[in-house]
Amino acid sequence: MAINSLGIKAIIGLGLLSCWAILARAQEGPGAAPVDDGGPSLSDLAPVRLYSVPNIAVEPPQPLPPAGAADDPASTTPVAGTAPDPSSSTTPDIDLEGAWRKHLPLYAPGAWRPMGVDVLAQDDPGGGDSAGNEHWTLGTHNWRYTRPNGVGLTLGNDLAAAPQWGNSARLGGVQLSDQLSKGNAAVGQWQYSAMVGALDYSPSTSEGGLTYGPAASSSVLRYGWSPQLTLESQVEWAPAMDTLGVGGTYDTRNWGVWKAGVAKASQDMQHGWRYQVGYEASVLDTLKLSWTNEQRSGGFADLSRYRDYSVDGGQTSNRWAATWPTGRWGDISGTYETVDTALGPSKQYIGLSQQFWLSPNLRVALKADHERIGGDYDVGLHFSIPIN
Repeated sequence: MAINSLGIKAIIGLGLLSCWAILARAQEGPGAAPVDDGGPSLSDLAPVRLYSVPNIAVEPPQPLPPAGAADDPASTTPVAGTAPDPSSSTTPDIDLEGAWRKHLPLYAPGAWRPMGVDVLAQDDPGGGDSAGNEHWTLGTHNWRYTRPNGVGLTLGNDLAAAPQWGNSARLGGVQLSDQLSKGNAAVGQWQYSAMVGALDYSPSTSEGGLTYGPAASSSVLRYGWSPQLTLESQVEWAPAMDTLGVGGTYDTRNWGVWKAGVAKASQDMQHGWRYQVGYEASVLDTLKLSWTNEQRSGGFADLSRYRDYSVDGGQTSNRWAATWPTGRWGDISGTYETVDTALGPSKQYIGLSQQFWLSPNLRVALKADHERIGGDYDVGLHFSIPIN
């Protein structure tokens, strides 16, 4: 008897549903469009909702501007202290060294700058400053004023210009430069850059505000002795510290470029010397190879080591680097460096890096470092999204 009751109830329920469907179709009429009376419907109960999405075209990955412009997030000009054309891209380069190098020991070498921060050899993918155009440009950390004759003025925080055989430090203040360009200077031409202010110890933008150290100054003077030889000098000053260096670059034209410099420094009654020589060459116009040897005696100091200065026994380092352009996937760079210190064991570093545009609005940087003897390693993945 119970089974018959359930069957009768099921038949009645199916009949009611069929009648409801027939009445609904009759009200709509043949070919009539559904009428939205604003009330709830069965489609509102569906767990998945469908929406039309426009088809967004994504351009293929593009290579980054040449290395050397990452030190200034607001500019990639070939003249230190100048600004790019407003029509060119001002997307900040990814400061991988600032993001990851701080986690390595103090003895770790600068794996991102083969012969110091080469502010003199920055490239301008945007075409540089237009002839007959002078203007102010607001950067991430500074203001830049540019004149067509090569004179540039920077107000704010910036890396002080430095030759490739020297080191550069970030200062907050005023920087004035004239004709400071990439490569050798023209015959008989004088180029200079001078910056006065305070040492900038500010952390990355994601960690806090501004932090300044003592007053400091840095200047660079270059002279074109011949079409192939350019002479350079660098002077740095801070309380209880002064550094003087001389050197130059010689372009052999078909056989690469030689760069060498010697510097003497004193800090807290300690004196030291630094000798550096390097060579760069291109193989088949695609693969760039470089080698750098640096010998530093105990007691040497400059602005880049002023904050963490400590008297040591000196060190000797050799660094080999290779850069291979991959077109739209940017440049792949590999490095191998050995460091021998008088007060500790030897170190061997292996590094690999790559930076490229994944889309017009996304820049990707990959970096990996490995200390071969100690086993330490450093791996990083950095995404950069420009906000216009």
